[in-house]
Amino acid sequence: MKGKTINLLSLVLLLAAQTSCQENEFGTIDLTMPEEVYVPIQAEYTYEHPCAMFNQTDFNRVKTSLDEETAPQVVKDEFQALKNSKFTVKTYEPNVLEYIVRGDGTGITSDDKEHYQEAMNDAAAAYQMALLWKLTGDDDYAEAAIKVMNAWVAGCKGIKSNDANQMLAAGAQGYTFANAGEIMRDYDQWTDTDFAKFKEWMLNVFASKNKDFMTRHQGTCDEHYWSNWDLVNMCSYLSIGILTENDEMVNYVVNYFYNGVGNGCIKKLIRGTFIDPMGSGEAIAQNQESGRDQGHAMMSVAVTANLCQIAYTLFQCNPSISQLDFFAANDNEIMKMGEYTALFNLRDGMDQFNATGSWLITPDKMPFNEYRYCVDCACKNNNHSAIHTVVANDEGRGKLRPGWEILYSHYAKVKNLGSGYKYAKLAADKMRPECGVDGSARYGTNSGAFDQLGWGTLMLYRE
Repeated sequence: MKGKTINLLSLVLLLAAQTSCQENEFGTIDLTMPEEVYVPIQAEYTYEHPCAMFNQTDFNRVKTSLDEETAPQVVKDEFQALKNSKFTVKTYEPNVLEYIVRGDGTGITSDDKEHYQEAMNDAAAAYQMALLWKLTGDDDYAEAAIKVMNAWVAGCKGIKSNDANQMLAAGAQGYTFANAGEIMRDYDQWTDTDFAKFKEWMLNVFASKNKDFMTRHQGTCDEHYWSNWDLVNMCSYLSIGILTENDEMVNYVVNYFYNGVGNGCIKKLIRGTFIDPMGSGEAIAQNQESGRDQGHAMMSVAVTANLCQIAYTLFQCNPSISQLDFFAANDNEIMKMGEYTALFNLRDGMDQFNATGSWLITPDKMPFNEYRYCVDCACKNNNHSAIHTVVANDEGRGKLRPGWEILYSHYAKVKNLGSGYKYAKLAADKMRPECGVDGSARYGTNSGAFDQLGWGTLMLYRE
């Protein structure tokens, strides 16, 4: 279905070149963010579906290479892993909840516990089977994906909990379901009535929560929640906006990315830019979660990569709206953020699990801008503040997750940049095929394994 023609009403993004820099042992550090005058974008978009995580050109390229047996071996390997996933069994049966409950379930569920893993699993199943339908043409996968989504529409009324954790489910499962629906929208056996119900369900159950979180942050100060909270909700709201061809929703996320109040905004997501202390000469950028723990720091990078990929796919339908290219924002700042996190989490061993060998860098050599998290904030019962003075060297360090293929593929292969992605390349090379959640032990079975879509080697790898 073709959408609306472009009518860009208003966009001005002015960046002042005045920054404060200081020379130290790590090189020149950008101590302040550029001053910005931002006028919100109000655009109308063309939607050439599918146009969320991937477009039809992506599917055609990969399917042709698989059919003609010209696909690189790592792509073939990941394709086989996807077919072997426990979430792509054609007889897969959904396990629908009346209410998705993440967090405190006291008084909500019969056992007072949270119950959201069912939605987590089923959303992953719908998405993975949608991918396989596009790549194989096997309608059995399509029917299985539709079965899952229709069942949830019929049986699930909303998302609940007695705390803020429900918003993580609204984001992570929201954008997974939305991307599954976006892929399946042109399956001719998914009736118009059922597809309309699915879109309405996505708006009512997920998008309403996404918008509320980004607007209010649960009644806390704007920077109370770590970047991941914003990012999964931005992914969901943007994906649902594309699914429903809602220009207002898309504009909201674009504006939030550049000028939002929370830590998903690029001005707050990036907390300092440095010159690589290992001598590559490239820039690296500190993540808002770099001092928290490396599991969450890497998750922030991975979900940001997903967000950028979704926006970029829509950008390909709307090339005049350059602000949709989140990858390019602030001189490729997302690339620099990935480099910082990859550098600190890589070993020089050859194993795919990144478990052997020496670290590429020791913590004492890692540049870090002191980060004060919600110190002296206005939040009620303030007990969540933290002061980070060094990069977190914790047990999560080195446990790589999917997402590096997105960053490397985009900057090296799509943009054809000659440099700037050294460590993302090393991470992608080490992990390839990076796969995604499939029931194995590689990424685990807890919620963190489901916060990014995965399967980037299959869909994005180019030699």
